[in-house]
Amino acid sequence: MKMKYKISAEQYAEIKAAQKRNRDKQIENRLKLLALRYEGKSLDEIADATGFHHAHISNLIRKYFEEGLSAVSEKHYAVNRRNMSIEEETAFLEQYRQSGEAGHILDVREMKMAYEERVGHSIGSSQIYRVLERHGWRKVMPRSKHPKKASEEVIETQKIKEKVKELQTEIHNRRGNSGKIRLMFQDEAGFGRINKPKYCWCEKGTRPSVPCHHIREYRYAYGAAEPLTGESCFLIMPYCNTVCMNLFLRELSNQFPDDIVLLCCDGAAWHKSKMLDIPENIVFFTFPPIHRK
Repeated sequence: MKMKYKISAEQYAEIKAAQKRNRDKQIENRLKLLALRYEGKSLDEIADATGFHHAHISNLIRKYFEEGLSAVSEKHYAVNRRNMSIEEETAFLEQYRQSGEAGHILDVREMKMAYEERVGHSIGSSQIYRVLERHGWRKVMPRSKHPKKASEEVIETQKIKEKVKELQTEIHNRRGNSGKIRLMFQDEAGFGRINKPKYCWCEKGTRPSVPCHHIREYRYAYGAAEPLTGESCFLIMPYCNTVCMNLFLRELSNQFPDDIVLLCCDGAAWHKSKMLDIPENIVFFTFPPIHRK
């Protein structure tokens, strides 16, 4: 069968010269394809040697004769050929992110149709999935919950209220109506400074020199406040430990000697220490981790 495209000796010499100059493995296979065609190899033989499909081999040969050697020996996909830039894709997905956060079900088919409308042409069935994957989206099974179930914050807050009522009832049963019962919330805050050099940009071969001496100075504010009345108790302490916590509890007890203080704290180690000395008019209890913010 007569070949439609026949490579001449001059073209073959041009192909061999391009092979010598080439350093790209993929382009080497294309040039090798043309050289094998000149040598009279069949499509099956060229396919075995290059790993290309028969249709791709025929297409490259046609392209060589219609557009020249540059159509085969040069890269034409050096830039991003996506339909949208990363910023445009982010803006496109933002409406679906907001819709999902509002509790709506996202349909990938609808997203694909909207994507095609945005770019003005059809896309492959897997392309929209690649867009989602590129932006960190994933397909997971949602956690099931009762539609009338309250949020975790509401549930935990209700637990605190029940705990406070339980403690108030227990105190009234044990001590009667003597003294006021106060609900106070306690925490600590650290204040201090540390002088430590950080990384900085500079020219190669140079290293900046800055005056520096390590100084660590910290002070801790212990505080307890009653939201209902705004009354509070604060102390400045040098450390966050059981000894300082005992001093604070003593001061709090002295400030409200005739009242019972329900003191709500987080789960810090010095709040749960066995060496903690809790005064008689203070009832200690901790709140759930979800509220420790």
